[in-house]
Amino acid sequence: MKQDRSKNENHKFTRIFKSGDKTNHQRTSSGLGERLILYGLIAIFLFITFSPIVWIFSTSLKQNQEAMSFPPKLIPEDPTLENFIFVLTDPTLVQSLLNSFIVSIGSTLLSVTVSALGGYAFARFEFKGKNMIISIILGLFMIPVVINIVPLYIMLADLGLLNSLFALMLTFQILIIPLNILLLKSYFETIPQDLEESALLDGCSRLGVLRRITIPLSMPGFAIAAVLSFRFAWNEFILAVVLANHPDSTVFQVALYQFISLYRIDWGYLSAGITIAIIPVLVLMLSFQKNMVRGLTLGAIRG
Repeated sequence: MKQDRSKNENHKFTRIFKSGDKTNHQRTSSGLGERLILYGLIAIFLFITFSPIVWIFSTSLKQNQEAMSFPPKLIPEDPTLENFIFVLTDPTLVQSLLNSFIVSIGSTLLSVTVSALGGYAFARFEFKGKNMIISIILGLFMIPVVINIVPLYIMLADLGLLNSLFALMLTFQILIIPLNILLLKSYFETIPQDLEESALLDGCSRLGVLRRITIPLSMPGFAIAAVLSFRFAWNEFILAVVLANHPDSTVFQVALYQFISLYRIDWGYLSAGITIAIIPVLVLMLSFQKNMVRGLTLGAIRG
């Protein structure tokens, strides 16, 4: 009898172990399938994202005749830097490239400064109508840029600011500052107020607290705000072509449009210009990559 009982118990344990192994195998297979699907989706996303960039760079190394040939080829038969040399030596394009840097850097400095003060006020002070103002700021994101073009054009014309770089910098703030205020507000709220209160008790002013304590601790938030501001000002086309179409105030993205005519497109020059236009934003994003990820993560969690 004892032997029969021991055999039955061993048989039960064997079945349990087998069922456990089967369950683990199913879980492993399921996890592997999910990872394969995830990696497949990532691969498709990367292909869709980077294939146009690779093709543009390839076209920038081709002569215009080769760029127009059919069937198209990814690898140039006779690579050349003539397109880049032309873009970087043409006086009009060089001036427009300089204008883009002036507008983008100026817009970034102005928007980050104003947004820091506004975001700090929303994060640290309680005042009447605070929630309503935040709701209005959120509502500004729902207004398309195109709707603002005609009123902005009339207003800038009345002020005598049309076709000026300052007009572009001022106009871009309408679209940049609301987002930056909300980003910096969310980041300021992650900083303990005890640090600021201790500094205030030691005789430091509120502006001094902001400059010496809050801003240094909020550099990831400022990094993401600066990158977003620069990217928007650098890439904006519609406002730039309407509000600043004079040769002296044309930005680089608008100047590249000269390579597109009714009957012809100079693909080599255009692709070289696009490649050059990508570089500043790419370098900036890679330089602040860690701060950007941290700033977006903390801002999203807090918000």
